[in-house]
Amino acid sequence: MAGRRFDSALMLGTTARCRFGRPRVIVCSPLGKGFAPFPTTFWLSCPWLVRVIGALEASGGVKELELWLTHRSVKSWRSYNREHQRLRLALLSRERRAYLSAFKPEVWERLRTAGVGGISYGFEVNVKCLHLQTASWLALGRHPGVAWLEEKGLAEDCKGQGCVVC
Repeated sequence: MAGRRFDSALMLGTTARCRFGRPRVIVCSPLGKGFAPFPTTFWLSCPWLVRVIGALEASGGVKELELWLTHRSVKSWRSYNREHQRLRLALLSRERRAYLSAFKPEVWERLRTAGVGGISYGFEVNVKCLHLQTASWLALGRHPGVAWLEEKGLAEDCKGQGCVVC
């Protein structure tokens, strides 16, 4: 996962595994050290997918998905972002939510209003990265751009050739 650093203290569990039983996606805490918001609810941990998606991003995949969503499912994209807001807050205890609301309002507001991967969203489609989109799709089993993700081969797995470093 070159270029992608992950603090294992954020890990809450595994939400998707490959056919070999290795983790493909892990669930992350919405808060890091010192109450720092960690916007990535689902982290892609499959080295094979990380490499495939890195190449897709390098060839303009993020912009391509944004355009695809813009022309096909803006309403679904906004709804998907709202779902991520609710999910992020649900990962916090009632006590933690109350504390943030009362004593860390800027953190609370960020967690409460940010969409997938912590993005601000509105009427325009903004995609943060394809690793995040794929992880969210694999974890939740749905995504407004599922047809595009599948078309790009992101439902595939390494067929045992990329699991050595899982």
